[in-house]
Amino acid sequence: MYRFLLLIIALLNVSFVYAQEPKNLESLKERYIKYNTSGEYLKDQAKVIDQAMDYLKWRLANSKSSSEKKWAIVLDIDETSLSNYPDMLAMGLGGSLAQIIEAENKGTDPVIPPTLKLYRYAKENNIAVFFVTGRTESSRDATTKNLEAVGYKNWDGLILKPENYHEKSASIYKIKTRADITKQGFDIVLNIGDQKSDLIGGYADKTFKLPNPYYLIP
Repeated sequence: MYRFLLLIIALLNVSFVYAQEPKNLESLKERYIKYNTSGEYLKDQAKVIDQAMDYLKWRLANSKSSSEKKWAIVLDIDETSLSNYPDMLAMGLGGSLAQIIEAENKGTDPVIPPTLKLYRYAKENNIAVFFVTGRTESSRDATTKNLEAVGYKNWDGLILKPENYHEKSASIYKIKTRADITKQGFDIVLNIGDQKSDLIGGYADKTFKLPNPYYLIP
């Protein structure tokens, strides 16, 4: 009987051991959904665009003469000019590449308002705007209609990735594209994107990175 009581006491004092594990995926998704729905994501985007706007205004105020090179800004599209968030949410913040492309090709992505404000300011001040996107040529029609529908009008270039692009990093294509723009006689005053691969490699006076906790493009 005494031994039985000791066994019961020992069992009652057993401490459970749990394996170490990373943050639960569902709890992370809830956190990122709240980041968007709370308005914090838009506020963080606006902070970056406001800094870009201040720099552009400073450049205009300190422009020495009309003999300077033609000015341009380069904008990424997804999570920079247009938001994929409604489609990402519908796919549970997941989805295959094919599903994401299919969603983009619906041409219904909403605008990111601070970027549109910067775009309009640039155009009003005779600064060229080039969209340089990781979307491929097959998405040109849908992308054009989407951009125009939300208020982007009369851009100076919409450069999409070739269908046969096989490099590991999108940065290689984007660096070459910016180099081509400079060869046309433009000084790229601003380059804005949500991925580091949008910005590395030079050919821009100033770069600004928007937040994007939802996906990563090397």
